[in-house]
Amino acid sequence: MTAIALGFGLFAWWNLLRVRLELTTEMIVMVNPWGTQRLPWSRVSPVSLGSWGAQFHTTDGFKYTAYALSDLAAGTRQEERFADVQRIAEAQLRRGHLL
Repeated sequence: MTAIALGFGLFAWWNLLRVRLELTTEMIVMVNPWGTQRLPWSRVSPVSLGSWGAQFHTTDGFKYTAYALSDLAAGTRQEERFADVQRIAEAQLRRGHLL
């Protein structure tokens, strides 16, 4: 019975806390194992690739890491996923500077 409860708990944890990165036209949503950060594009300056995933640097000097591009996330290689993120980020940042 304990093994079933443990299995169910791990399954729930995996589904509820699965790392992901959502890029909308207004905001970046980073769901990491210990919390969710919402960052408006207007606060983002450069975007870089760090050891643990995409790093969104803000205009006030802070840095937010999206672990969805690290080895915690399954799928394609980190560099390939980051190339897509960087392309979207550059387009968003250019769009923001034109206003």
